[in-house]
Amino acid sequence: MILFIIYVILSTSGLILFKLGSKDMALGLSKNILEMHVPLLVVLGLACYLCSFILWMVILAKSEISFIVPLGVAVTNIAILLGSFFILHETITTPTIIGATLIILGVIVMNIK
Repeated sequence: MILFIIYVILSTSGLILFKLGSKDMALGLSKNILEMHVPLLVVLGLACYLCSFILWMVILAKSEISFIVPLGVAVTNIAILLGSFFILHETITTPTIIGATLIILGVIVMNIK
């Protein structure tokens, strides 16, 4: 359970850091040489995402895939929604709330024994 929580935090953080750093990212071609400016936030986002991927492989190896994958997708999507609202100041609309509710209900229904 602790690994799962760390996975969700790292995965969510990685995506939010990518978004924060992407506005300063630049890619160009100069004298037939590819030039790329990658901000620190993007590098940190990549590191978080890489660590989350490694944790995900460990979690998958130790869990029932039919249980952990829907749960992982649902919890990560909800965490991204909340992170986008609080950190990126994105708007949460009524359809978004309905969709998030359906995701949560879907995971609950899938796991009824």
